[in-house]
Amino acid sequence: MNDQPTRNPSVGATVLLREPGGRPGEVLAHGFLTGTTTVLVPDPPVVLGDPWRRFLVHISQSPDPGGGAETIPAAGLNLAALVVDGIRASAAVLPLVRPSRHTEAAPDITRDGLTESVLRHRGDLWAAYADLGYPVARPPDALAPPPEAWWLAAATADVAIFIEGVCCPSTSCCVRIAPDEKRPGGTP
Repeated sequence: MNDQPTRNPSVGATVLLREPGGRPGEVLAHGFLTGTTTVLVPDPPVVLGDPWRRFLVHISQSPDPGGGAETIPAAGLNLAALVVDGIRASAAVLPLVRPSRHTEAAPDITRDGLTESVLRHRGDLWAAYADLGYPVARPPDALAPPPEAWWLAAATADVAIFIEGVCCPSTSCCVRIAPDEKRPGGTP
């Protein structure tokens, strides 16, 4: 587990239930930006898998240099889960309806780099992304995955498919492809 502080300020995202009228509701989970319009939530609670729910994402930087926090509606939700060789990981990926102004949170990475980091950290997505240079800090109440593994039925044993699920919805590693890498389908 990598709980070392990052050199840069951390940019956190808190997912809230979106109440009728667009009001923020209950805090559901914590995550981080993986692109200017994408938030990743490691080990999501079961409520994030409910297709009838709508969510808001509160994004803030700590320490706050004066840019303040912002709340942006989520445009949808994708789930990805992995169970292979004793490694278990799950994530909810929320595309945002508009870009966050905290764009410094998404360094360039490749699918291979993310794959290696996820495997090295045994599925701990907080540690895997921090190891790649993301300015993330695991919130105190996100120290352990939730006890329920509600996502197991949808899990894949293919690491490449899981990485596509947590990487491709963002611009962090599907747009920035390494020179010797090709997109699925054979196009560069």
